[in-house]
Amino acid sequence: MATVNGRPISRQQLANEAMRRFGSDVLESIINKLLVMNELQKQGIEITEGDINETIREKAEKFGLSADRYLKLIESKRSIKIDQYKNDIVWNELALRRIAEAQIQVTPAELEQRMEFEFGAKIQVRQIALTDLEAAKTLREILRAEPESFEKLAKQHSVDTNSAAMGGLLPPVRRNSGFPEFEKVAFALQPGEISEVFKVDGAFLVLRCERVFPAEELTQEQVTQVHERIVEEITRDKLRSSALELFRNLQQSAQIVNVMNDPELSKQMPGVAATVNGQNVLKNQVAEECITRYGKMMLEVEINRTLLVQELERNGMAVEQEEVTAEIARAAEQVKQRLPGGEVNIDEYLAFVTGNDKSKVDFYIEDQVWPTVALKKLVADKVEVTDEDLQKGYDANFGPGVEVLAIVFQDQRSATKVWKMAAANPTAEYFGQLANQYSIEPASKNNFGQVPPVKKFGGQPELEAEAFSLSKNEISKVIQLGEHWAILFCKGRTNPQVADFDAVQEELYKNIHEKKIRLAMQDEIQRVHQDAQIDNYLTGTSQTGKAMVRSARSMGNRMPVGTRQQ
Repeated sequence: MATVNGRPISRQQLANEAMRRFGSDVLESIINKLLVMNELQKQGIEITEGDINETIREKAEKFGLSADRYLKLIESKRSIKIDQYKNDIVWNELALRRIAEAQIQVTPAELEQRMEFEFGAKIQVRQIALTDLEAAKTLREILRAEPESFEKLAKQHSVDTNSAAMGGLLPPVRRNSGFPEFEKVAFALQPGEISEVFKVDGAFLVLRCERVFPAEELTQEQVTQVHERIVEEITRDKLRSSALELFRNLQQSAQIVNVMNDPELSKQMPGVAATVNGQNVLKNQVAEECITRYGKMMLEVEINRTLLVQELERNGMAVEQEEVTAEIARAAEQVKQRLPGGEVNIDEYLAFVTGNDKSKVDFYIEDQVWPTVALKKLVADKVEVTDEDLQKGYDANFGPGVEVLAIVFQDQRSATKVWKMAAANPTAEYFGQLANQYSIEPASKNNFGQVPPVKKFGGQPELEAEAFSLSKNEISKVIQLGEHWAILFCKGRTNPQVADFDAVQEELYKNIHEKKIRLAMQDEIQRVHQDAQIDNYLTGTSQTGKAMVRSARSMGNRMPVGTRQQ
C-alpha cells in the first residue's frame, strides 16, 4: 500500500491494524446491513440507485443545496466517502423506512388532535409555581382577596424564574400539547378567574386566565392542504420510531454468532468473522471494508510510525516501556488526575482519554503516546532552556504589568478620530465612555475599556512596548495590531504576582522546557517527512525526499526532482 524510504507497508499489515481498531464496529455494521437486506428480500422490496439519489436530493433541498454540493459537504465535514454515505447510511435509512411503511397508518383521531393543537382555541394564563403546598394555599387565599396582585406575587414568589420575570405570563396554552392536567385546569378558566392549587411534576401551581383566543376558521381548500401536510408529518414521525423498533426486532429475532471475538470459535471456523442466521460473514470481507472506510487514515498512521522507527534506528535509539509509562504519568499529572495521596492516578487518566473503553487503551498508547516519546527522544538534545527564557517566562507569568483601558478599531481612520477626542479630555471615565461607544471588541466595549493588564512577552510586542512606555493617565499613540488598530489609556502599573524569582524558577523551567520540546517535535516530524521518499499507492501520491535530492546532487546527479528511474 506504500513504501517509506524503500520499506514496504503491505495491504495485509494495513488490514490488520485497521481490523484491530475498527473491526468490531465494521462487523456490526455489516451484520446489521445483512439483516435489513434479508428482510427486504423477504418482503420483495427493492432499493434502487435512483431511490438513493432522490433521497439525497430531498435532503439537499432542505439546506438549499444541490445534491452534488450536499455530498461534497458531507464528505468534507464528516470525513465520509460519498460511496459509503450512499451505500450504508442513506441506503440503510431508506430500507428501514420502506420496510416500516406498511405498518404505518395515521388515524382520524390523531389527525383531529393535531388540527386542534394547531388551529383550535388557545388560552393565555399567568402562573405562580411553588414547591410547598401550604405556601401555595396561603398565596391562593391572598389572591382571592387581591386578584390584581397576581403579577407582583409571581415576581416575588414563583420558583419558575422564566415566567416570574414576566409576572407569571406564559405563551398561549394549546390543547394536546402533552400536558393534559395543565390544559384541563387552564381551559376551565374564564378571563380574570384564578384556579385552585394543583400539582404538576412536583410543583404546586396557581393560574390566572388572561385571555382566550378563539379557534381559527379555515376554508375547505385550506383544510385539505393542512390535512395533507399533517398526515405527512405524523407519518414521518411514526416512521422514525417504527424503523428503530423494527431494527431492534430484527436484531433480537436473528441468530447471530460473533466468531471473530471468540478465540475458540475462531479456531473452529477459520476465516469466518460471524454467522447471521447460518450465513457466514468472512474476515476478508470485514478487512476489506475496514480498508475502504479507514484505510487512508490508518495508512497515514503507519507511514508516520515507520518514519519514526527509521529515524530512531538511524540514531541508535529505541523507545523503552518505562519511557511510555513516564509519558502517560506526565500527561495525567498535567490534567491533574491525582489520587488523594498525591500520586498520579494513571488508570483514571486512561479511562478519561479513552471514554472508559479499556479496549482503546493499547491504541491510545500506540498511536499517541509512543510517537510522542519517540519524537521527544529525537529532539531532547536540541532543546535548551536559557536564563533569558526563564526571565521572559517570569515576566510573562508573574512579573509586573500595565493596567490599561483599551479601544479597538476596524480601521486607522476611526482610531485617529477617537484618539483626538480622547486627547482633548484625557480622563479614565471619558476614555471608558468612548470605548463603550466605539470599540469593536466585545469585552472592552461592554466593560468600558477595561481589559486584563498587559504583560511582557505575551505575544503582542508592539502593544506591550507601547503600554510599558506610558505613564499614568497618559494616552498611547494609535497602535496597529494586525488588521486592527487600538489606543490605550494607562491607569498605572501592577505589582509582581510573585516577587521571589527563585520560588517559581523550577515551575517555569518545566513549563518552558515542555513548550520548547513541543515546538521542536513539530519541526522534527516535519523535517522527517520532508526528507523521506514516500510512495502512497492508496492515494496515488509520490514524494521524492529532500534527503534523496541532496544526496543525488552531491553525487552530481541532475535528475529532476520528482522523477523516478524505471
